[in-house]
Amino acid sequence: MLEPGVPARVIVSKEPLRREERIALQSDLVDRGIALSMLEVIPPAGRFFQLLRAVDGDGRLLGVTSLMSARPFVSIKQLLGEGNHVGWDTTIYYAERANRPRVAAALLEAMARRSMYYAMYFGRIDDDVRAALPFVRHRLLETDYRLGRIDCSGYQTKDDFLGGHKRLRRHLRDHAKSGGTVHVHEGPVEPELGRRFSDLVLATYRHHGGAGRWQFKDYAFQACGSFFATCDDAVHIYTQTSGRITGLQSFVRHRDVLELSEGGFERSRDNHHAYEAIIAESVGFAVSRGLQAIGYGGIWNAAKDRYTDPTGRGKVYLLQLYRNRLTYRLAGDRISRWAFRTYFGGRFAGASGEATVVSRQPSP
Repeated sequence: MLEPGVPARVIVSKEPLRREERIALQSDLVDRGIALSMLEVIPPAGRFFQLLRAVDGDGRLLGVTSLMSARPFVSIKQLLGEGNHVGWDTTIYYAERANRPRVAAALLEAMARRSMYYAMYFGRIDDDVRAALPFVRHRLLETDYRLGRIDCSGYQTKDDFLGGHKRLRRHLRDHAKSGGTVHVHEGPVEPELGRRFSDLVLATYRHHGGAGRWQFKDYAFQACGSFFATCDDAVHIYTQTSGRITGLQSFVRHRDVLELSEGGFERSRDNHHAYEAIIAESVGFAVSRGLQAIGYGGIWNAAKDRYTDPTGRGKVYLLQLYRNRLTYRLAGDRISRWAFRTYFGGRFAGASGEATVVSRQPSP
């Protein structure tokens, strides 16, 4: 007989959470200061996203998480921020009676079973996932990428933040001289504005390229489009010049933190420091609402590196999960490091793509 709170199985489906399931999970989100709207946006819309439910022997929910998966080749979860990538980047949400390490382990094992090679969990490793590692076959690599954050607790106004960034003030003047304006929209957006936002997301993903290009359009217009139209706690900050939208960063407002979710920029012409204008406006919004910080996810570009806090940056990990010992042995340490450096290091700025193996478990 299973111990109380230990999952008996994991159910993988596209079915959204039912009302009674959301109620069972709410206390966990409240305790952690996470917006309850996260329970409404998982799994993200689109062909490639699923919801993983860990249930006990009586079928009662113990924990859930979202996953991007195209079985049997791709099984990827990211965690660059709570709600980053429109609900794809979410931690595991737990019911009160859950044995959290065992629930996390069951969900990680389910991820591994959906790929003939290995599943990937990329981003921040929280305490619950770390406690689950002894129970799952894995290889954990610490990368040289970091997570960006702006601590707003010491600012009374946006000008307080700008006072420490002479270069940013100059870029804001350039943006204004070019006719650029900054706008804030809280909550769901109208369909036409949402479509224009999705255009920017698609343009940016195509600009960066990579192995996931086969799902960029579906992600931009289905997953992101649904998020833009439905998320009650979303904060969309965007720039315009001569009537065209030049940049967007959509956030989720949690209890104390504004967390970057998704965004994009016009790539066909100069957007005149739209990114910097949005960063400054996000600080102004956070300060005006009494929020303590802004999470900007992975530091992939110079603007994030320059204007997020230089100290206390969270580490970014690559957790590889294997369905059996053979796949673990085939993907050795050297191949794992090489694959990450080749794919990721060549696509994004902010680091070299180097990684160091810090944990292994070949036979849980």
